[in-house]
Amino acid sequence: MRSIDTEDERIASLLVAEPPALHFEGSRNLVVRLRDGRTFVLTVLTLEALEARLGGAPSYVASGIVLVRRLSDGALLHAVRSAMDQGLEHFGTLQPPIEE
Repeated sequence: MRSIDTEDERIASLLVAEPPALHFEGSRNLVVRLRDGRTFVLTVLTLEALEARLGGAPSYVASGIVLVRRLSDGALLHAVRSAMDQGLEHFGTLQPPIEE
């Protein structure tokens, strides 16, 4: 995991899961920890990755799909901020509290 500096007063930390074994090409799992203590995992896909998942099937159904043009830090941060503006609960999966 690596961190992205957000400079956003709502976000305590934003971590990107990058090891190839944990994602398919063209996607990233983001761990978003909010200042209010809640933590969400958000899966971000490129259009190419979504097309690959669709494969030859006539449809693909998934809730909370978040698309980015590329997997750059700027695009990932924009996706997180957009999801937060629309209600992160609709796009991410709430995680149990982390005991430190």
